Amino acid sequence: MFIVETGESPTRAAPVGLRERNKQDKLARIKRAARELFAKKGFEGATARAICRRAGIATGTLFLYARDKRELLFLVFRDEVHEILRQRTARTCTTLPLADALMHLFRGFLDFYARSPELSRVIAGEFFYRTQQPAAMNALTEDYLAAIAALVERGRAGGELRTDVAVPDQVNAFFAHYAFHAQAWLADAVVDRQQVDRSLRRALELQIEGLAPPAVGSGSRQRTHQLGRRGR
Repeated sequence: MFIVETGESPTRAAPVGLRERNKQDKLARIKRAARELFAKKGFEGATARAICRRAGIATGTLFLYARDKRELLFLVFRDEVHEILRQRTARTCTTLPLADALMHLFRGFLDFYARSPELSRVIAGEFFYRTQQPAAMNALTEDYLAAIAALVERGRAGGELRTDVAVPDQVNAFFAHYAFHAQAWLADAVVDRQQVDRSLRRALELQIEGLAPPAVGSGSRQRTHQLGRRGR
């Protein structure tokens, strides 16, 4: 029996894996601590020192993972977005009309914002106006838009939406209604959640109506009507 010497120790790679696991464990503890303190004390009230103490790490360790509290808030929010998308897309019934399916998705985020309006205003600022690491936010936005696009594709296949308008244009139209209502609600405490839901749903219904395929024969009827008016 021959033993081939490779010059590599079978255990040499183990410490790298252990370091990575420790790194991921610390990051998970940091995000969990930040999420709890942001929810309890708000963005301004949750200090970096308190987050580190709850996470069981040295203060300097935090800045290996996030440059500041806003960066940390983004890490927490990114996890929340992915979880909302996972839950809402998994539970969206394929037989729901498009307006219902879109509201089901958008309500997931409105419910999240409703838990802490003060913190959500900061989050909305990050989501819509983030200047640091724009690539990370763009990737998160693309995930959100992809979830809307899946519903749009279903609406097109089911005959609710016309197919001569590009999917991205339809997606952007629906997202714009959500963004407007979310920002208006967070910026104006006078508008309650039920009003936002009703207004957003109505806007989506009107948008769907405007993007619906033309009814069979409607074009010829319209031309006949116009010719009739000219003959008067």
